[in-house]
Amino acid sequence: MKYIKQLDGLRFVAIFMVLIAHWVENSFENPFLKNIPFGTGVTFFFVISGFLITRILLGFKLANEASERSNWYSIKSFYVRRTLRIFPIYYLLILFLLAVGFQNTRELLPWLLSYSLNIKMGITNAYTGNFTHFWSLAVEEQFYIFWAFLIVFLPKKYLKGLILGSILFSIGLRFYLVYYTSYWAAANGLVFTNMHSLGLGALIAWQVTIGDGFEKHIQKYKSALIYLLIIFCVVFVFPYSSPFFEKIRRFSDPFLALIYAVMVVIAINGAFTCGMKRFLENKIVLYLGKISYGLYVYHLFIGHLYFNYLGKCRFFKIHLEQDWEWAIYFFFINIILASASWFLIEKPIIGLKKYFKY
Repeated sequence: MKYIKQLDGLRFVAIFMVLIAHWVENSFENPFLKNIPFGTGVTFFFVISGFLITRILLGFKLANEASERSNWYSIKSFYVRRTLRIFPIYYLLILFLLAVGFQNTRELLPWLLSYSLNIKMGITNAYTGNFTHFWSLAVEEQFYIFWAFLIVFLPKKYLKGLILGSILFSIGLRFYLVYYTSYWAAANGLVFTNMHSLGLGALIAWQVTIGDGFEKHIQKYKSALIYLLIIFCVVFVFPYSSPFFEKIRRFSDPFLALIYAVMVVIAINGAFTCGMKRFLENKIVLYLGKISYGLYVYHLFIGHLYFNYLGKCRFFKIHLEQDWEWAIYFFFINIILASASWFLIEKPIIGLKKYFKY
């Protein structure tokens, strides 16, 4: 698969949004900043993931059809490669936290081990402490399980309909849960309520591999991005006091998913230019995009790690007052931890992928 620089740059944007949401957002006093849903960096990840995963699946599906080979070997390789990428640091972290008796690890263990924390949150309508962000990893894993079989074994002529149907179903289900029930956690955290973002990524992959691509109309997408951002700012960010707009903001995620999808379309064509191109293709940004999985997995544990362990060491001890100051400090600690994880654990294990080709 061709490496797409600007897509890795967007990974960094997504993880940076999540870090702002979890470390700084609650301290914002500016009414405009308060209305920016930085937590939808996860939605951004879903769009990117939906594109990459579906492109892989369609890639070997079409190749196998052309050579009249079975898809089973490719599917097995797909799951092994996903396992090598996702499981190691996730399960190592859980086992470590279990061994040291961290907070509610034992209570949540069955949900964590089975990648079903999002279901528990949907049922109980409650957060799960420092493990809360693992709901998105559960969504990803559940998506891999059922999406691979649908994409690979459904006849090619039905794929676009499947993808569009999943997007519409997700938006409808989310709308119902948001406005007609009190199950906010289910509205945000189930795999079927996130298929609008995963599906938009899949739709991009379909257009790239089966459709006629985006190259001919890329300038239109760049113009559309500007208009969509303006609409988003006017409707969702401007601090209206009207109850109507307060209600509308509760359903901002599908609109943002569309914005993120347009950004992915531009990025996979290398069409971001000028300052945005320099930013997305900057070596530091690309590196942070590469280790973004580790940054995401570890980030909600950094505060506990610091105040209970590192902060007691003279080398790391520091006195800060503002949330943004702590966020910067924790960001660098997170980079150190994620980098060590990348070079010592993730990269060597990922190297085993060469034995499991599609």
